Amino acid sequence: MSLVKSVILANLMKSLIKKFSIVFSGSMLIACTTSAYKQSADQESYEAIAGKADLVPGMSQQVLIDEEKVVDLSDFSLNGDSFEFLDNEADSEIGAQIISLNAALDMAFQHSKEYQSQKERLYLEALALTFDRYRYTPTFSATVAGDYQWDAEDQFVTDMQALTGMSNISTSESIDANTSLGARYLLKGGGAIALNLTNNFTRFLTGDISEFGTGALIGSFTQPLLRDFGSEIETEALMQAERDLLYQLRDFTRFRKSFTVRVASQYYSVLLNRETAKNNYAGLLANNLSLEREQAFQAEGLRTLLQVGRLEQSSLQQDLRWTSSITRYKRSLDNFKILLGLDADENIVLDDNEMTLISETGMDSPDLGLEQAIELAVQTRLDLYTELDRVQDSARKIEVAANALKPGLDLSFVANVPDANNGNLGELDFENAVYTAGLDLELPLDSRLERNNYRRALIDYEVATRNYLLALDDIKLDVTDIWRRMNESSKSYEISLTSVEINERRVEEAELRAELGLGDIQDTVDSQNDLTAARTDLISSIVDHNIAKLEFWRDLGLLYVDDNGQWEEGINEPR
Repeated sequence: MSLVKSVILANLMKSLIKKFSIVFSGSMLIACTTSAYKQSADQESYEAIAGKADLVPGMSQQVLIDEEKVVDLSDFSLNGDSFEFLDNEADSEIGAQIISLNAALDMAFQHSKEYQSQKERLYLEALALTFDRYRYTPTFSATVAGDYQWDAEDQFVTDMQALTGMSNISTSESIDANTSLGARYLLKGGGAIALNLTNNFTRFLTGDISEFGTGALIGSFTQPLLRDFGSEIETEALMQAERDLLYQLRDFTRFRKSFTVRVASQYYSVLLNRETAKNNYAGLLANNLSLEREQAFQAEGLRTLLQVGRLEQSSLQQDLRWTSSITRYKRSLDNFKILLGLDADENIVLDDNEMTLISETGMDSPDLGLEQAIELAVQTRLDLYTELDRVQDSARKIEVAANALKPGLDLSFVANVPDANNGNLGELDFENAVYTAGLDLELPLDSRLERNNYRRALIDYEVATRNYLLALDDIKLDVTDIWRRMNESSKSYEISLTSVEINERRVEEAELRAELGLGDIQDTVDSQNDLTAARTDLISSIVDHNIAKLEFWRDLGLLYVDDNGQWEEGINEPR
């Protein structure tokens, strides 16, 4: 390659690098402004949420979606004990942080991925509403375009000619530019106002130097008179967006109540699985002691192999139940970590005192009759209000679909102000402005789509009505079912309490008779197994009753949850 071409290529590269630098600088400027767009979207969305929050009892004010909250377990007490009933995992909980129920609830509300997803759904609904609101504010647009035409003496063209060997082509240099400024305002009655200012400018830079410019100002107003007429029709999308945000707020509030119940239920379930493993271990130890005694009697000829074999088989089965209960406990604890938003390898243990607390509170049930409870649920359930509102939504859409079947008749006014043609760029001639008024009629000769939409709207109304009635029945059934479950758990508690007392006496008598050599192996096996089962059933009935009571207040809509997941229950809403 010749030296001249090398120099030309170097100049071209410099030109490209310069252009790239300009583009890169523009990209950096855009990146700097994206944070402003994000802040603007957040401000409008959170304001939309706050504006409707008072319409939803129990709605949280903490719905920020970008808060970075690092899980810190360093402040929790550490467990220093080893637990034999965990078998080969006896030392697994040494050094584990002890998590109370209140701490678990707070942790779940701060770090749960599911809770974060629900907040994001709420935010996105509010974000969608901001655009529907924006459509009814004045919107502006601006465009600028320019072209530069050069002749053969331009340096870039000269370089390209030297590279390609093309002969010079004589052209003229000129600059063409045009600008456009516009504004548009949609009216909630269906009309629209538009204003547009344009300027075109051309300047010749070689030869006969001259310039030419034109401009125009166009203003228009349009108003539908039949189809799309009226605020009820025009603003239907905005109305639905407003109501959709309200529905999402109700769903989020309902979710917070259900989420609190889930966290508490799983917390108690983990403790129940732990107690079950502990009871099975105690039962296994008791069986093994009996087995050692009976084996000693067998060695003395006082027991047969058949008799001792029953106890050996019982010990094997009890060992298997114990091992399975450890697996269930550890699996439930791992799942609970995920629910809280913790890593699976975090070492935590739940507070045994929580089981003691619910045991001491007894088996008190809400002081409400079933009919009164159902009536309260119908009055307070947010999801039922949403189903009723959706019936109203579908009724509005029938009117919108019926309106679309009407002819299109639009009234329009247009004002066109031309350029002054005096050589002054941008100067307009208002004295020679042209004004136009007109009516546009569109007959609905092809309305198959609109016909189908109208029929669909009628069906959707019937569906929404049935869904409301079905939701009403479901709520009644839910309250009734929870009511029965509370009664069942209360009855189960009484039976289990008596069963524990009976089986403790059975075990005591069986042990005394066995020590005297008068006992029956089957009685020993049955009494010990029944005692272990009765103790587990007793704890299970306490847990079931407390969970059912929480679900009862939730299904009544009378479980109030604060921003840390702590709850209050009852007819009166907390202040």
